[in-house]
Amino acid sequence: MGDACYSLIRLRLSTNQDRKMQQTAFRDCHKFKMRLQAEKDSAHLDKDIKQILNGKISKSNNLFRFREELSVVDGVLLKGSQIVIPDKLRKQTLQLAHEGHQGIVKTKLRLREKVWWPGIDQDAENLVKSCRACQVVGPVPKQEPIKRTQLPDGPWQDLCADLMGPFPTGEYVFVVVDYYSRWQEVAILKSVTTDKIIRSLDMMFSHHGIPISLKTDNGPQFTSKEFYNYLSENGVKHNRSTPYWPQANGEVERQNRTLLKAFRTANAENRDWRKEIPKFLLAYRSTPHSTTGKSPAELLFNRKIRTKLPEINAENEKDDSDTRRKDFEMKEKEKIYADQKRKTRESDIDVGDIVLQKQTKTNKLSSTSFEHDPYYVVKREGSRLTLKNNEGTTSQRNSSFVKKFNGQINEEETLVNENIDTNIENTYENEHTDPELNLREDSSIPSRPKRNQKLPERFKDFVMN
Repeated sequence: MGDACYSLIRLRLSTNQDRKMQQTAFRDCHKFKMRLQAEKDSAHLDKDIKQILNGKISKSNNLFRFREELSVVDGVLLKGSQIVIPDKLRKQTLQLAHEGHQGIVKTKLRLREKVWWPGIDQDAENLVKSCRACQVVGPVPKQEPIKRTQLPDGPWQDLCADLMGPFPTGEYVFVVVDYYSRWQEVAILKSVTTDKIIRSLDMMFSHHGIPISLKTDNGPQFTSKEFYNYLSENGVKHNRSTPYWPQANGEVERQNRTLLKAFRTANAENRDWRKEIPKFLLAYRSTPHSTTGKSPAELLFNRKIRTKLPEINAENEKDDSDTRRKDFEMKEKEKIYADQKRKTRESDIDVGDIVLQKQTKTNKLSSTSFEHDPYYVVKREGSRLTLKNNEGTTSQRNSSFVKKFNGQINEEETLVNENIDTNIENTYENEHTDPELNLREDSSIPSRPKRNQKLPERFKDFVMN
């Protein structure tokens, strides 16, 4: 068979072609000889190859337009110097070409150099796209375009809150921001239990009234049963940001950065940062905001507050239309800039899709970009996705943290999509856990170190309750 293949290739190649190509094609013929001959002897060659062997190929055959390039030598079908692979061996050939997990282009180049069959490029592309190993280590999806926050109807209606710390003193800073006016309320806490958070909110609400909604992250203080009951009793809607996506609570996160800068400045000048907070808040609240064009105090109280700077008293008039116009223009400008810089694009992931979820890398070599086991999308709200895996575990992620899964799922990995309650409000209460048990959003993240507490030496001779 080797001599026949070699003779045929010499006849079909032009005299200007490199002899090295002839030798390569001959080795390919020899390599596949036993396997192809076994197919021939067992009379299981596919229909297309049988037609070529019999010298009869119909116009309806997908090989008809290549008939001038096809040859059959000793049961081996060739297209030029490439071996035409039967149907039964194409899958195995694709897997051999994809060894090393190279990309689509390089896998196609490997195949074209040796073998051929109709639709080989599409088959190679489908194989690489459905390779699970390539998917879990592949690049993350592009982020979706920014969704602008709608300006509330009035001040102190929609709030957002977050915690900063712990600072070197062991203290925390609880920050609450009004979406409409950008007014900040700050409280220094020595502990961040739910009870301390509620006390701080009670004091803030006593100054400005009870808001319509409050947005927080998924910290244990905000997901506890006690906090849920507190907001329910006051008629406040609790909105929670997507886990691992602080941009969803971007207003308070941005204010935290400004506040932290003030703390660092005070520390650099050897001043007590706690005493500097009132000075910072007075300056911030009386300064026109770059987005709205007016100070937080003016939007919240409909008046300008007096500062140390000299001023002429004038009647304060509310110009809400101008505020809304400037707010819209600035947000639209920032959105266009951010979307262009990050090259965002809309995600086509929807309910019912099977996806891979991005995971935190703990090791640059062994950790993959995505988890190996796929998830099922059970709900989508904007760019926020609710996912569920085969074990029944649910998670919420931004759409840029997942990508579609291509290929087949093994029987033991079949995702169960039964009895899924997509009504988040009905199951909201069940999501809150005891704050003593649920200390972190993710149990895999180590908790903060705790200080050992003991009585002072002067009380050692006393019986303390």
